[in-house]
Amino acid sequence: MAKHAFLIIAHKNDKTFKTLLELLDHKDNDIFVHMDAKLDGYYISETEKIIKKSRIIHVERSSVQWGGYSMVNAELLLLEKATETGKYQYYHLISGEDLPLMKQSEMHKFFEKNKGKEFIDFYKKSTDCAERVRYWYPFQEKWGRKNWKITRLMVAMQKPFVRRNKDVDFYRGQQWFSITDDFARYIVSKKEWIEKIFRKTWCSDEVVMQTVLMGSPFKNSVYTDKRSAGSWKNTCCMRYIDWERGGPYIFRESDFDELIACGMCFARKFDAKVDSKIIDKLKRHFCA
Repeated sequence: MAKHAFLIIAHKNDKTFKTLLELLDHKDNDIFVHMDAKLDGYYISETEKIIKKSRIIHVERSSVQWGGYSMVNAELLLLEKATETGKYQYYHLISGEDLPLMKQSEMHKFFEKNKGKEFIDFYKKSTDCAERVRYWYPFQEKWGRKNWKITRLMVAMQKPFVRRNKDVDFYRGQQWFSITDDFARYIVSKKEWIEKIFRKTWCSDEVVMQTVLMGSPFKNSVYTDKRSAGSWKNTCCMRYIDWERGGPYIFRESDFDELIACGMCFARKFDAKVDSKIIDKLKRHFCA
């Protein structure tokens, strides 16, 4: 049985996604893919041809909307399928716009050295996520980033008399994580509770896992990294994500040395339409 499960939430069948699959292709990895149902012309059989050593498994496709509960649902679909398929040392949630910053053998050694730790990020800056989860967002799945002024008005109208989830302590961080088998199964066991608390919320994909973790027996197993202090780039989920230069910043070829030196497991994000050379350069580096 493979030791690592990579759970990919993707919405484009592009160069980044295909390169990601190539770089994850390893005999000790299983790859689980959720491809957004809105993408036309995606053929699983063509994607499977990319993989030579791993096992690749697609979960049921659903439409994922920015800021909607559908993003959390995609995570749960992947975790359910992976825990049904096997027992893995780690489950890594990544996007189709991520690339690894380690060879797979090096990554496996890193997680073996730190086994038992939960790689989940908590923002170091003071962040109040109450508005995301205390009020109702009934049209988030339809509107996404649109009609934000109307959404803000709807929230303002609710404030005098609506306060959902009063008994829940919420926490926030990056959506992406690497977690143990025990915690992955714990999350799946909390599926009904998660849906009850987080449905019709806004951007709760950055709140769910942190909140579940801090209310669980696993809360004292969070990995800490001194490099994370005061930075959104070097996070305790071992993802290199730059929110200072973008939302997040899209890496370029000029960032190659910075990426290689950062010591993180993954980086986000990449877009061949912005700069394809960095994707090629990382592929050559880690396939050498």
